[in-house]
Amino acid sequence: MKQFLNVLSFELSNYFKNKGYMITTILFSILLIIGLSLPSFFNMSKLIPQLDQNSTESIESVEEISEEDKKSFVIIDNNNIFENLDILESAFLNSKWTKVTSLDEAEELIKLENVEAGFSVDSLTKFSYLVNNSGFTDTNQMIFENLLSSLGQQVYANEHNLNINDLQSVIHPSFDSDVTILGKDSANNFFYVYIFIFAMYMMILLYGQLIAVAVTSEKSNRAIEVLVTSANSNSLIFGKVIAAALASFIQVGVILASGMITYSLNSKAWNGLLDGIFKIPSNILLTFIIFGGLGYFFYSFIFGALGALVSKTEDISSSIGPITMIFVIVFFISMFGLSNSDSLLIKIASFIPFSSSMTMLIRVAMGTVSNFEIVISFIILLASTILTALASAKIYRLGTLMYGNPIKLRNALKWFKKEKIS
Repeated sequence: MKQFLNVLSFELSNYFKNKGYMITTILFSILLIIGLSLPSFFNMSKLIPQLDQNSTESIESVEEISEEDKKSFVIIDNNNIFENLDILESAFLNSKWTKVTSLDEAEELIKLENVEAGFSVDSLTKFSYLVNNSGFTDTNQMIFENLLSSLGQQVYANEHNLNINDLQSVIHPSFDSDVTILGKDSANNFFYVYIFIFAMYMMILLYGQLIAVAVTSEKSNRAIEVLVTSANSNSLIFGKVIAAALASFIQVGVILASGMITYSLNSKAWNGLLDGIFKIPSNILLTFIIFGGLGYFFYSFIFGALGALVSKTEDISSSIGPITMIFVIVFFISMFGLSNSDSLLIKIASFIPFSSSMTMLIRVAMGTVSNFEIVISFIILLASTILTALASAKIYRLGTLMYGNPIKLRNALKWFKKEKIS
């Protein structure tokens, strides 16, 4: 135990002395603190919706802006469907409209970027939308269609002596409905699971490679010969992996804690806008801590063993390539599971140690899973992590004393069985 604690404290001190580690932790924490504190010091009512106001519409009024700042549109309306352009200006917020008589004139204005877009309307059910570059968030055509639909309903009501309000109540009835969620609120949980899976993906890849590099660096300068002959291999590999885990947990924890504490102090200024982000359901958080933590250790021990199989840092990528590829495949399977959490693939993957750390989180947050399945998956992952840790310690001791060409993992396992290294 003393050897393990010595290795653990030494490795942790190396992380805390690392300028990149400290700068990253402090910088992200400061950015979160500043960003989440802004509404308490500056008037950001224009950017933050007032969620506590009783209003039937999301926007009560639109501030007056200058004519130069309004978006310009053109319209070809030879049938005089829009007698008054005020209707268009009301439908398109902060806009100004100009009538032109020909398609060539409209196209020329749009190409010169004097106007944003234009419409050529033939009837209440037929029009053309003119735009120079169509953007992904372009809603002009949809707004225009809705406007023509409203005008068409008005014309129909007038022709048949109907009350337009009565007609609207039939076409667009108001509903009084409640939503009772008996299972999981997958829509809200999607965000949390996505962030947790992505965080786990980055942590395992980043710190896993750091562990492998650390082991190989010690081997390349022959310092490992002294370490492995004077200390127990279990203490060495366990100390390195657990130190990396603690360092990553501390880094992520400090950043998240700074954000959560700052937001709790400024939540009133935010009008509860970010409550859905920082108020994580306890079952999701607990599952992430348990399965994410075990999965992290599982992969970290593998990275540590693979780092001991090579003598040069430039050979690390080839050594850890297979496990990295496996983990990337697991990540894509998990991304698939976000939209199909109860699929057979995700159910099977939730019991496989390589993927259960992510897929079980998906099933708990968004799918259907029994407590018995969660316990079984946890036991499998825990047993696999312990066995992987013990095997990694053996491979670590064997690999660190061999130099030259990189050792293949299957050969290391064969030698391990043959020599029965302890």
